[in-house]
Amino acid sequence: MKSLNILCVQLGFHDAYPDASTLATTYNDGIYYVASFIQQEYPDARVEMCQMFWGEKPQDFPLASYDYILISALATHFWSNIETLELIRRDSRPGCVVIMGGPHAAFAPYEALRYADYAVIAEGEIPSVQLIKALEAGEPVTDVDNLAYIGADGELILNKIARYGNIANAINPKFLARAPKLHWATVSMSRGCPFDCSFCYAIRLLGRRFRTKTAEDVRSELDAIHRQTGCNRFYVTDLNFTTRKGYCREIAETFRDRDYKFIAMSRVNHADDMELVLDLKRSGFEEYCLGVESEDPSVLQAFNKRVDPSEQTRRLLRFAENDIAIHSAIIFGLEVQDRRAMEATAYWCAEARIMHPVFVCLAEYPFQGLLYGARQDIEDHRIIMEVPTYQHYSFVGIFPRHMRPSELQRGILDSYGIFFKRAFEIEKRPQRRARLKSYSLSVERGRAGMEQHIRFLEELEKPYYTASGTLKEDLLKADFDSRHGDLRTWLERSSKRTDLQFVKGYAR
Repeated sequence: MKSLNILCVQLGFHDAYPDASTLATTYNDGIYYVASFIQQEYPDARVEMCQMFWGEKPQDFPLASYDYILISALATHFWSNIETLELIRRDSRPGCVVIMGGPHAAFAPYEALRYADYAVIAEGEIPSVQLIKALEAGEPVTDVDNLAYIGADGELILNKIARYGNIANAINPKFLARAPKLHWATVSMSRGCPFDCSFCYAIRLLGRRFRTKTAEDVRSELDAIHRQTGCNRFYVTDLNFTTRKGYCREIAETFRDRDYKFIAMSRVNHADDMELVLDLKRSGFEEYCLGVESEDPSVLQAFNKRVDPSEQTRRLLRFAENDIAIHSAIIFGLEVQDRRAMEATAYWCAEARIMHPVFVCLAEYPFQGLLYGARQDIEDHRIIMEVPTYQHYSFVGIFPRHMRPSELQRGILDSYGIFFKRAFEIEKRPQRRARLKSYSLSVERGRAGMEQHIRFLEELEKPYYTASGTLKEDLLKADFDSRHGDLRTWLERSSKRTDLQFVKGYAR
């Protein structure tokens, strides 16, 4: 077999809409796991990484020399880099195969395939290798897992969805050789989540079954990244790291002799086992991203969150009392959330001692019900599509029925002021106050982008609201149908809804 030349590209954020979150990482780990797996399967291949988060640009690489170009993107990355995608298409050599993966390819393959030959719509390591092997052998791609593409008849084809067992795959540190000083290095220790929160489509990518790496493999991976980059802080991208307590204890013991620090994702009921929390803390797990989302029982019920809202504040205070810093995305945009409700929630975040709340807009991808039988909280026609803030979360991407989009965006921005004012009144410990100050500076970086987005929304919303602020839904729907009716019809013909596990979990 010929020696392959492969370029992997991580698209970046729009200059006007940076990721100002305190958890913003300097790379997304998915494309690194795919690149590492391909290099492992094709040791003679030249596999290179273009990381736009670090300021690298695809045009700085010899695009005409590659056999395959793999691109990873969130929706906001995709719509912020259309010129880059066009450049890749224009400057790559004839016969070069462009493959797109990541959340945007999974949830909007019809958009990804405007610039890619194939879209990977779930886990990507094994399908990417399957695809390359099929194409190199001149074989059909019909048996490649997790693949979407346009068939010879012009229809969208969705191949079968496959879930895999434990993949002993680690990030090859050579792909981080050009990394700047990293604030966090991003890794995964497990995949899958047994829960079914309505707003979270992560199980489409990684499945519902919880699968772990061995603790020894995780340690080897992190040690290698540390040797390459010097970074000793790790953001664990597992959907719910604390799903299996025995595994958590094994990880805690494995890293007891390391000087690493971790942020991991979990659920708020992790506080119910404070012995485990403190055991993990002794090994560097001092911060968690918790699925809190709201203090309002009606909001939690709408999101299918199976937690006791009356217990949330007590649990969050237990974390604070034990010097555990809590991050959480607080979601706005439901019908029951007016400005007063938003302001009350922001105030509660301070009272509950959440250290890093990220106030976000309820966001959906359109046509999920049509493509996958997926549950959605927002109808297709109320989603603001094809803009750089599409699926950015911190930027409003819907037409609410009860307030103008610009008002919702202003409410998100104002919520930070309410939170920080009350949090600084409550917090007395110097370390926690220093963290609050650092986070307030991080939020301030995004203010100009939010203000710009408010101005954009004010123009966009003008035809669609009455003077009192009520949505003219019939007009909005008619305009959406006129723009996207043909696309919806095409998707309806093409969709097979093949991911039965996903459909079962999310069908209304």
